[in-house]
Amino acid sequence: MRIVIIGGGSAGTSTATRLRRLDENAEILILEKTSEFAVSNCGLTYYLSGEVKSAEQLMGSSVEAMRRIYSIDVRLNHEVTAINRKEKTVSIEGRDEETYDKLVIATGAYQLRPDIDGSLADNIFTIKNIESIEKIKEYISGVGVQNVVISGGGLIGVEAAEALIKLGLKPVIVEASDHILPPLDEEMSAIVQNYLREKGVLLYLNNKIASFDEKEVVLNSGEKLPYDMGIIATGVRPELKLSILSELEIGSDGGLIVDDYMRTSDKDIYAAGDNVEVINLITGKKGRVSHAGLAVKEARVIADHLAGLDTKFGKVAETAILKCFDLTVGTVGANEKTLKRYNIPYKKLHFYAKSHSSYYSGSEMMLFKLLFDGKGKILGAQAIGKNGVDKRLDVILSYLLKDGSIYDLARAELCFAPPFATGRDAVNELGSAAENILQGREVPAFYEETDWGSDNIMLIDVRPQEQFNAGHIPDAINIPMEAIRSNLEAIPHDRKVILYCNRGRKSYLASCILRNRGFDNIYNLSGGMDLYNEITENKQIRN
Repeated sequence: MRIVIIGGGSAGTSTATRLRRLDENAEILILEKTSEFAVSNCGLTYYLSGEVKSAEQLMGSSVEAMRRIYSIDVRLNHEVTAINRKEKTVSIEGRDEETYDKLVIATGAYQLRPDIDGSLADNIFTIKNIESIEKIKEYISGVGVQNVVISGGGLIGVEAAEALIKLGLKPVIVEASDHILPPLDEEMSAIVQNYLREKGVLLYLNNKIASFDEKEVVLNSGEKLPYDMGIIATGVRPELKLSILSELEIGSDGGLIVDDYMRTSDKDIYAAGDNVEVINLITGKKGRVSHAGLAVKEARVIADHLAGLDTKFGKVAETAILKCFDLTVGTVGANEKTLKRYNIPYKKLHFYAKSHSSYYSGSEMMLFKLLFDGKGKILGAQAIGKNGVDKRLDVILSYLLKDGSIYDLARAELCFAPPFATGRDAVNELGSAAENILQGREVPAFYEETDWGSDNIMLIDVRPQEQFNAGHIPDAINIPMEAIRSNLEAIPHDRKVILYCNRGRKSYLASCILRNRGFDNIYNLSGGMDLYNEITENKQIRN
């Protein structure tokens, strides 16, 4: 059997090597249109910043190693221009056709370059491969760049901004939506935006670049920004030219439609990576997901099926994680925007927890947002912190993928030692907090749903008086948690009473006291004053 794979990225190389491990007799040919092979594109921004010292570190294998170790034929600078399904051949620019028994399309995606005046100028770049990073580095060192405008505030845009700060430059992110990092909800993104501003990154939200002029970038708002260089990071689109020309079926989200075995509408043609549509576990809808980890898993399914195994590809939860200077920012499953879009009922909470025991050095606070339904099913989670975020999200994701619930989180048995966790881990606490909400022991109040300053609300700060005097939410009164029992007559039964402290723990304790004393109008401010301050600070800053 002769298998031709179009594309030498993670999906293509993983298909080839897995298939070779299963089948020693298959003839495997990889056709890559560029001169780069097996490059970890996820590491490109770290090569730009210098954290990855050489381009070779990003290369997972070489043409020679593939031939020597796997007996796989890899041909660089071989651009496939057509798939001839009837003849089962592929046409290659300037070269002879190649025949196939089975074909794998692993062409990935390309950086979308929007239709903006001046976007094709020599000082406007994209981040797509090692060559593109080399060009950026060469330009920076060659012309004395200082001001850089980045179009797009997604993962790549934020990573690029960090890299430029580390190079001593002044980056500006221009983002069309009301917040950066689309996988995050707005209030969680506010924390990252405040942090980026502290690091020297300017943000222009709800804005687009109208044109790249010679020395200025003109925004839709009419504002003009000085710049020496621009980077386009507005998202990627699947490389579907070959698929369209060969009349393979394309889905509503613009990706190839594939079955459980990653076969396209032509059962002799498979596809994996950024150019296919997969099923979302939460919404049940098909869509494209750019994720190297998923591409490798899809590739394994293809190789298994080609070798006669019955491995199937399942649904995806859509995960994302970002290193933003010292912060780790991650998300699994759906966010609020997605749940609202598909009319999926949900409940939510914000919860602060320690990364590990506070008495052991290096303990840091993490903020979680958990989304779940009325029966406790996990729908999604977001988290921000300096350490420990990734492993907690992976635990939540594992339960989510198994149709788990918040009760599973509350009872999860996890590794514990003071340097790594707390006796009752953040995951356990998060599940218990959600359990309290479902069982009516806590009713959260949220920033965006609260009529701040209304006569219908009493806002009570339950922190010690000295903390209250140092700063508090406007219109709040101070009744320290320890004094709640002796001040019951000061708390009304006929108004909404919102309690808060710094992060929500003391206010929860105070709410328990009041509920046990017969109050049924008590709410706890989700995320406490810390999250309130992050949201208000973000709203007050224009850039």
